[in-house]
Amino acid sequence: MPTVALEDIELYYEEHGRGEPVLLVPPSWWPCDTWKVVVLPILTQRYRAIIFDPRGTGRSQRPDRGYTVGQYAQDCGALLAHLGVSRCHVVGFALGGQIAQAMAVIRPDLVATLTMVGAGPGEKSGQSGFRGLTRDADQEIRDMGFEKFIRSHADNDTMAFSSSFYREHREIVEALAQALWEQQGSPEHYHHHQEARRTWDTLANASRVRVPTLLLVGSEDTVARGDSTPLATTRRLAELIPGSELALVPGVKHMTFWDGTQALSILMDFLGRHPITAIP
Repeated sequence: MPTVALEDIELYYEEHGRGEPVLLVPPSWWPCDTWKVVVLPILTQRYRAIIFDPRGTGRSQRPDRGYTVGQYAQDCGALLAHLGVSRCHVVGFALGGQIAQAMAVIRPDLVATLTMVGAGPGEKSGQSGFRGLTRDADQEIRDMGFEKFIRSHADNDTMAFSSSFYREHREIVEALAQALWEQQGSPEHYHHHQEARRTWDTLANASRVRVPTLLLVGSEDTVARGDSTPLATTRRLAELIPGSELALVPGVKHMTFWDGTQALSILMDFLGRHPITAIP
């Protein structure tokens, strides 16, 4: 089982495909097997994909501390150093988009291009808006049970998938829900991950990004994230990140890469136009 020893944990990772390296950064509570549904079969036709279980998730160790966006970004940097990767494309989905952004701010030398997909706004220092999220999650877990609660993040057509895709591609929906549940941590660790949202202000850090950036979001991605939505946040990021590209995927909800393949096509085009060797 491939792992890298970080300062305080062992981090599980996998590599797939050949070509320029692409680090896929999931929401911190998502096991890396979720990328194997739809994404890897397409991406690895042209690229070397690096996936990992974030701390507290899957086959990585589960400490009781270190659950901040900055720490996740440091973990990613240590993984790349272990693999001998000096620069790569970094693609982050949802909370993973905030982690990817933190990498571009903290370690811009590692990030050849940045892609933020369905990212949330994070939280300004001193705000307490996401405390309510944890209380709501506590109640949902009690009402639904932890397994159904986790699976329900993918297995729905209210915020995750468009209704037509949800009906016509049940095999993808069920595979993603299963990948979310397998290797999942405990309710306590889930709360640690949710609190991490409160440790990074996505919008305040936007102007610090200085690498080619793709901002990708479904046109129907209106899941609540504090006082915003991924759609609203992404549009605002496009105004704040110098030279960034904004792409709205028509008819797609929050499962951007899994609700059809339009988003993957946009990503592949962006990466192809920004080869690592051509970026100073």
